[in-house]
Amino acid sequence: MARDMTAGERQDAILDAAFRAFGSYGFRRTSMDDIARGAGLSRTALYMHFRSKEDIFRRMAERHFAGAEADMEIALSTPCDDLAAVLERVFAAKDGKFMAAVLDSPHGSELLDAGFSVSGDIATISEKRMVDLLGRWFERQLRNKSLGTPSEVATTLMAALRGLKISAGTMVEYRAAQSRLARIFALSINMDCEERVALERSLK
Repeated sequence: MARDMTAGERQDAILDAAFRAFGSYGFRRTSMDDIARGAGLSRTALYMHFRSKEDIFRRMAERHFAGAEADMEIALSTPCDDLAAVLERVFAAKDGKFMAAVLDSPHGSELLDAGFSVSGDIATISEKRMVDLLGRWFERQLRNKSLGTPSEVATTLMAALRGLKISAGTMVEYRAAQSRLARIFALSINMDCEERVALERSLK
């Protein structure tokens, strides 16, 4: 006999259902009924967890950014093969599954607009933490000091990623643009992995 879901598991199921509904119908057309059906709940049961679809969207954003930050930290701490490859892993971690859903959905621009209007404050706070993560990594990588401080370089990189998000038409184009950006930054930083390993050994 299957056990009952915990409150946390039920909320995750609701957020997953909402993610699918927003991708299928767009933010404006998605109703609480759509989300409830997708989660296998009654409308009344859904309201026991969330007040509105805006409330659900904000919780989705919190979950997304928490996972993205954790995955970015892992990507930045993995053994180095080359800097461009590390940055590509960081970019993929930052996106999670959100950008794939946006670019694969006919409602992608609406979902991006909803992200800015409904959960922009959450994104801003998370991005500051991501800049701090990248800045600490750049402190170990940045050989070309004329580029600015590690924090300035990290801020510039995050701004460039935002631009790619807005301009990309498909997921293939978006990943190709991210790969180019990673290579550009890796060349600018101008420290290859052998140099990094030697430096890290010297600091031990």
